[in-house]
Amino acid sequence: MRYALLSDIHGNLPALEAVPADIEGREEVDAVYHLGDLGGYGPWPNDVVALLKER
Repeated sequence: MRYALLSDIHGNLPALEAVPADIEGREEVDAVYHLGDLGGYGPWPNDVVALLKER
């Protein structure tokens, strides 16, 4: 089993938006886990949370 691990996003929505597209293109990824630090520095913490909730 292979996992995609997301962490230290820090409110960076443009960078995060590229990640699901990459993960979906990989057949070998069985599960995705978030390890923490969604907000804190970047200007889009609420948008980051909303994007991860819908996935």
